Amino acid sequence: MSGSRCCRLCLALAAALGINTAIAGTATPPVLAAPQIFAPGIVSGPANDEAPAFSPDGDTLLFTRSGAGGGIIMESHRLDGRWSAPAMASFSGAWPDLAPEFSPDGSYVVYVSIRRSNTTPAHQQVGLWRVNREGRDGWGKPQRLPDAVNISDGVWKASMTRDGSIYFLSIDPGKGKRLYVSHYAQGAYQPAQPLPFSHYGDNDVDPEIAPDGSYMVFASDHRLPGDSKDHLFIVFREGDGWGTPQAIRYAGDDAPAFSTDYLPHLGPDQSTLYFTSDRSLPVAHYPHTPAQAADYLQRIEQWDNGNLNAWSVSLAPLLEAHGRAG
Repeated sequence: MSGSRCCRLCLALAAALGINTAIAGTATPPVLAAPQIFAPGIVSGPANDEAPAFSPDGDTLLFTRSGAGGGIIMESHRLDGRWSAPAMASFSGAWPDLAPEFSPDGSYVVYVSIRRSNTTPAHQQVGLWRVNREGRDGWGKPQRLPDAVNISDGVWKASMTRDGSIYFLSIDPGKGKRLYVSHYAQGAYQPAQPLPFSHYGDNDVDPEIAPDGSYMVFASDHRLPGDSKDHLFIVFREGDGWGTPQAIRYAGDDAPAFSTDYLPHLGPDQSTLYFTSDRSLPVAHYPHTPAQAADYLQRIEQWDNGNLNAWSVSLAPLLEAHGRAG
């Protein structure tokens, strides 16, 4: 996570995009279509609005809306094919919260909360909390995950597989960022282990694991020599281990007008990727016609003002190229 974004996004995490290298059985990975803005004026608005996490049925989403003072988790429901106006989730707001993630069965959500230490109030702890879902619209009382998961005072963005294992980022003082997994066995989280492809110095953040554990999307700003932009990467499971992380390329990913793609979330179809970016739509060449000027004004008033928004892109060609069903 780049220091310049710590205050702006309540230490929200950065993301990664890689180079055009080989993917098992394919000379070069396919370049994906250009991303599309998600729910402009509803989810993507004038504040910093991060990528949504969806319930398995696709009818509820959660996302973080933030300003200079921190983040709040927002909730929206699909009604008659449209997303409702987002409202603050009942479990959020007391502390800066971000990066919600539904469990694969939709029964609970894990999210990041930034709180004061109970033993040392002046000390800040960034950790993972769980809240159970109660009915379609209700939530229980948040509970901090155990120390087997919260292994440091800087534990961020989680993602879970169907067997209960939880993947997350830990920022370790004096070492840096690294991705970890805590497997779930015999009713408890096991001691966390670092993922073998993620090392201190790679600056890997924001893991998003497929529910079956077959692939992961994550973020980094340090895997491309000489390139400090935040980009997206994908890595596939190979047997009992992992392959080599590969770049996710999409049309327009070389545009100079944005600096960050991060916080990936898989949609309910497991082939649509939602992510957070400060990218914008191209501006029509000047002079503008009255219609172009009106369209531009509406856009910047709704969402396209340089802040963060939610975008989506289909991973299907990339998954198919690797022999994985989308």
